[in-house]
Amino acid sequence: MTIAISQRNEKTKNGSWDLLESNYIVYYEKFGIILLPIPNVTANLKSYFDTTKINGIILSGGGDVNPSNYGGLVIEGDYSKERDETEKKLIKIAIKRKIPLFAQCRGSQLLNVFFGGQIMQNIKGKYKSNHVGVNHEISIVDKKASDFLGKNRFIVNSYHNHGIDENSLSNRLKAFAISNDSLIEGFYYPNYPIAGILWHPERNGSDKKMNKKLIRAFLDRKLFWK
Repeated sequence: MTIAISQRNEKTKNGSWDLLESNYIVYYEKFGIILLPIPNVTANLKSYFDTTKINGIILSGGGDVNPSNYGGLVIEGDYSKERDETEKKLIKIAIKRKIPLFAQCRGSQLLNVFFGGQIMQNIKGKYKSNHVGVNHEISIVDKKASDFLGKNRFIVNSYHNHGIDENSLSNRLKAFAISNDSLIEGFYYPNYPIAGILWHPERNGSDKKMNKKLIRAFLDRKLFWK
């Protein structure tokens, strides 16, 4: 099974680099997945889907969505216009071709912005709570999700200082997971096989059994990805 995955894009004085954490490869290979990294500078993005049978799309984590995409305050951050545009195109392809899409952390923030939502900048400053390099509990607030997962609460990891709350979530998306400080940790699009989470399944610290159930649902076109 081949899954297309977006990559980080970093710029140095010597040029532009696309990067994908090795953790993604190691983790998803356990599910029988071959990850196909999508370059951020390709002029032929559609050809990847025309020439290869791609079963799903993952929008990966790492870096920040440029605030100019949602009218936010442009502060110092790890931005890439090329990545933002590539991931927007991947969402459009997923919708047009009805390909399941699973966004994670930064990818979920971009997904929310794509559908007209905002990003709440500086969680620590506004909520006085830390979501960087910590593990915390989430509550599953969607019945079909809690029935499928078999739990109403579990622990996830967290690596984001910008997030999504009730006021910044797109009105086209529906929350299924919320943290104890009322931040949105998981959501889905009711009309398309698209969902996003704010944690990293490929990293340690989150409930492995729940992560496995979500990944299997994504691959088997169940739950949010029917």
